[in-house]
Amino acid sequence: MRRRAVLATLTALALSGGLAACGSGGGGSAAKNQPPAKAGVNDIAATPRDQVKEGGQLVWPLGGFPPNFNYFQLDGTLRDNSDVMKAVLPMLYVVDAGGNPIWNKDYLAEEPKLQTDPKQVVTYKLNPKAAWNDGTPITWEDIQWQWKASSGQNKEYNISSANGWQDIESVEKGKDDREAVVTFKNKYADWQGLLNNPLYPKSTNQDPKVFNEGWIEKMPAGAGPFKFESLDKTAKTITLVRNEKWWGNKAKLDKIVYKEVDDNATADALANGEVDFMEIGANVNNYKRAKTMADKVDLRRAGGPNFRHITINGSKPQLADKKVRQALALAINRQTIGKALLQPLEMEPSVLNNHIFMTNHSAYKDNAGELGKYNLEKAKSMLDEAGWKVDGAVRKKDGASLEINFVIPANVQASKQESELIQAMLKEVGVTVNIKAVPSAEFFDKYITPGDYDMTVFSWIGTAFPVSSAESIYKKPVKDEKGELKVEQNYSRIGTDEIDALFKQANAELNKDKNHELGNKIDAKIWDEVFSLPMYQRPDLWAVKKGLVNFGAFAFADPVYEDMGYKK
Repeated sequence: MRRRAVLATLTALALSGGLAACGSGGGGSAAKNQPPAKAGVNDIAATPRDQVKEGGQLVWPLGGFPPNFNYFQLDGTLRDNSDVMKAVLPMLYVVDAGGNPIWNKDYLAEEPKLQTDPKQVVTYKLNPKAAWNDGTPITWEDIQWQWKASSGQNKEYNISSANGWQDIESVEKGKDDREAVVTFKNKYADWQGLLNNPLYPKSTNQDPKVFNEGWIEKMPAGAGPFKFESLDKTAKTITLVRNEKWWGNKAKLDKIVYKEVDDNATADALANGEVDFMEIGANVNNYKRAKTMADKVDLRRAGGPNFRHITINGSKPQLADKKVRQALALAINRQTIGKALLQPLEMEPSVLNNHIFMTNHSAYKDNAGELGKYNLEKAKSMLDEAGWKVDGAVRKKDGASLEINFVIPANVQASKQESELIQAMLKEVGVTVNIKAVPSAEFFDKYITPGDYDMTVFSWIGTAFPVSSAESIYKKPVKDEKGELKVEQNYSRIGTDEIDALFKQANAELNKDKNHELGNKIDAKIWDEVFSLPMYQRPDLWAVKKGLVNFGAFAFADPVYEDMGYKK
């Protein structure tokens, strides 16, 4: 089960772990101590369409059943949901393996025109063939209503993030219904990322109730190479079939069947032919199993914008003090965690010291300072200063013990291993960690989003737009009209006006070098506040059924669903 934030973000959460790896080109077994990944390389067995068979099906394992097929709605911002909806709905921009945005000729008649002075204005000319499955043309109004629903202006829309959309002033009709003119009130650097997400029709965005509930267990619209056929809650499957109304390249596969499979059961499912691939992540058992299936599968590797981290809930009384969070950061040996999780996968462990840029990004910089260095004695001293004194084997303050409710998804081996390592490390400074494994399907909705935890581990699945995509994770939460905290994706519930101002400045900076410089300033502030602790870069590491092509370790690239299939 994976979650990602919408809009320019495409940032996502993933439950399963992972590691950094090099693209291997053709897919094979691992070499000892592979170095971290190179940018712009993926491993999908790229094959020309004329060499791909017509027909067949792909059985795609999901970590969890999407509770809402609206990717912009808070419950729908799941990586698993993204994997489904990108086959069904329009994306006006796609991204290649190197993270470069490319305008999509299936939905656009020409490259969008950008004007930056005096205001930022983007003009989109839509493909005259583009239409929803019911025959309704895709027009400027669909973009307008995506903005209105996602901007955060109407609080009845339960969105996961307003990043970018909130900077738009208007979306208006151009020369005709097929031309949308988007005017920004604030300049927005990653404007291409806004529509590097599924575009939903105005018919389901006009009403907040339909936006919030109209995509639960059904898909009322589509306009992609595949279309929705059925959902079976008993079998836990979602079936898409080739869309006969699609105007682009005909899909090679007859159907894609998405099937919910527990992380620890995926290897058996792959070995038994019940699914056609598995994303290995940091699951050592799955990696070992994949290596025994050399006659059935290829190992495919790439480096993506994804990372594994510890989120700390700063709204909890014992964690509200920044000095306590800093002390806990010093007491956790991230190098040991990376070594434990990555070396069994025959990968070279590398600590990640940036919340925004990955180690293989040109803008990567170590902004952790002293907080990035394991220092047990200093951690103890800081806890003493914060008033948490040693009392026997534990630390207490005002009669209360310093205990951590560490929530993890059940049946995710990486989470179990990481939490147990952290439990042992914090015990060394007198902090008690109680690990609570909860059903994976309830992990976000019942625990993380409501804030019913002190610490947790999962992965953020990043994008080609690293600065803007991070804003909803670290933006200061505010209360809505009901007095409830709107966290968007800031599950740490920590924030500062200074960080918000820096994000606003960075997102308006169209010069990439300056944008990246501001991104690193933001990261240094995030480190100081200790929203979370990045542990290691999570790579693409996949075991893929032999013969399945144009599929696998995508790195930054968006999948091309109509090209997936089996080699002739």
